[in-house]
Amino acid sequence: MNQNVVLIGAGNLATSLAIALHNRGIPVTQVYSRTIERAKSLAKMVGAEPINSVEHILTKASIYIVALPDDVIAQVAVSLPKINGIVVHTSGSTPVSVFEGIDAKGYGVFYPFQTFSRTRVIPFDNIPICLEASDKVTFKHLEHLAKNLSSIVVPMDSDQRKWLHLSGVFACNFTNHMLALAYRLTAEHQISFDVVKPLVEETVRKAFEGNPALFQTGPAIRNDKQTMERHVQMLSVIGLADLYKELSLSIQNLGKEVKG
Repeated sequence: MNQNVVLIGAGNLATSLAIALHNRGIPVTQVYSRTIERAKSLAKMVGAEPINSVEHILTKASIYIVALPDDVIAQVAVSLPKINGIVVHTSGSTPVSVFEGIDAKGYGVFYPFQTFSRTRVIPFDNIPICLEASDKVTFKHLEHLAKNLSSIVVPMDSDQRKWLHLSGVFACNFTNHMLALAYRLTAEHQISFDVVKPLVEETVRKAFEGNPALFQTGPAIRNDKQTMERHVQMLSVIGLADLYKELSLSIQNLGKEVKG
């Protein structure tokens, strides 16, 4: 099953994906970006043609991957020319129905569940790739591509995928924000942030041994009111007291729910 890809987008995800495809011997024939400099930069890495107009998109590639922000996927979809391949997007929260009515062989979703940055290229070997397709034949093509990149390929419909995306906001974005706040607290008091690392690593390791709520520790789950009040006083100076109280209450409520 020979496949070649036109990549519509040159951002964080597109960069890691293009390099993963290239390293697996799957040709990336074109890279599109509204900014030609970004298209050229990524295209050079994978031997592709850079373009900055949808009018120049080749129509005979096997798969077209729209790796763009959610709010422009629909706009780009309707502007695509008639193509002989499959069109997919990489969004967690955009339904597959965004492609209904496009003139293509098939359409679907190719959603790598990971956080990406342009300056940190991530191997795809163990990144879960969630797939949805307009029909069984299209799904088989997407599955073949996904399995060439990753050992974890998961069929997932649009409703499941939006909940997975939301879980990722909590597990990744909110977790990183909490770490950023921890960094702020340590930095402001001349404490090395490296001291926090073993604590975080052990917390994450335990979390994947079962339901993380069962491994919750800290003053909130113990209902240590004296310590919590002291923390609130400390944080009130920098505007984080309300956040602390809300999170502590959430920990307590979830703890009660788990215990039944």
